[in-house]
Amino acid sequence: MRHEQLDGNGAPNGGNGKPACILAPMHILLPIAFCIGLVLKLLHLPYHTVVLLIVLGVALGWCIVQLVRGKEQATAWAALAVWTWGAHLVALLKLFPFRSATLVLAAAITLAAIIMLVRRRPLATRPMQVLGGVFILAMLIMAVPTADRYHFTNLRFSLERDTDFISWDKYSFFLLREGRINEALAANDAAEEAAMKDQDEAAAELLRGRRGAIEQDAWERYTPLLHGH
Repeated sequence: MRHEQLDGNGAPNGGNGKPACILAPMHILLPIAFCIGLVLKLLHLPYHTVVLLIVLGVALGWCIVQLVRGKEQATAWAALAVWTWGAHLVALLKLFPFRSATLVLAAAITLAAIIMLVRRRPLATRPMQVLGGVFILAMLIMAVPTADRYHFTNLRFSLERDTDFISWDKYSFFLLREGRINEALAANDAAEEAAMKDQDEAAAELLRGRRGAIEQDAWERYTPLLHGH
C-alpha cells in the first residue's frame, strides 16, 4: 500500500519532497481567478458575476472530487470550507437572497473541517491557518454596514460611477435603512445627476419622486428603478 509523504505542516508531498499544493495548478489558478473576478466586480465591469460563479463552481467541484477520492480528507474538507466562504462572500457582495443559507452552509462545513483537522496526525497546520484567515476576513467583511460595503464594491472604484444612477439609487436606499437620511439624500442627488449625464429624463423624474420618500423616511422596500434605456 502506498503512503503519501507529508511535509512539516502536515500537507501531502508529491513524492519528490515538494508539497502537492505546489504541484497542483488548481491551488494557484483558482484563487488568482477568484481575485480577478473580485477586481472586475470592484470596477463594475460586465460579466464579473459570471466569472466569479464559474470559478466558484470549478473550485467547489474540485474540492468535492478530492473528498470522493478519499485522499487527505482533512485537507479536502478545509479547502471545501474555504471555497464555501468564498461562495458566501459573493452572495454577500451581490446581495443574493440566499446569502443566509450560504452563511449557514459555510459555518457547518467549517465546523466539520476543524474537527477533521484537529483529529488528523500529524496536525495539518497550514490548512488550519488558511481556513482561519479566510474565516476572519469573512467576519470582518460581514461586520461592515451594508451601505458602506455596497458603496465600496459598487461605486468607489466603478468605471461607470458618473452615469450609474441605478447603483446610486440602491445606495441611497441602504443609507436610509440605516438611518443616515442626510447621506441618503446626497446619494439621491448623485443618482439624479448620473441619470442626467446618461440623458435618461424618465429615470431622473423617478429619482425626484424617491427623494420625497427619503425625506419622509417612507421607503420600506427597494424596487428596481425603471428607466428609459
